[in-house]
Amino acid sequence: MKKYILKLLIAYSGMCLSLNAQNTLTGTITASNKNSFTIRAEQVNLLPSKTDTCKISKDISGTKNPFGITVKSGWLGVADALFLSSKGNELTFKITKETSEIVVNGKKQNHFEKGKILKVVWK
Repeated sequence: MKKYILKLLIAYSGMCLSLNAQNTLTGTITASNKNSFTIRAEQVNLLPSKTDTCKISKDISGTKNPFGITVKSGWLGVADALFLSSKGNELTFKITKETSEIVVNGKKQNHFEKGKILKVVWK
């Protein structure tokens, strides 16, 4: 009986871990417009499907926070997106919702400037 319960717990734990697993890739923006952006991925092991909602984060390492302190490392969630296409390691995404709006001196900051590093996370 103890062996049966132990096997059941191990199987349940494995199932829970696989259901909560997330896939991640990082890359540098090569092109963008108001509704989409393209990144050159550092390494592409797995691609999101066209129905996966991807969480997009921007690398904020080396930037100053509102208190004037330089951030050593970190990510800022900036948008939700859908995967559109790939050509080699060039991946194109459609922005469905911006989740962070930063205004400096009355001007909205663009999170999707060419050369910025982004992280894409999906289940």
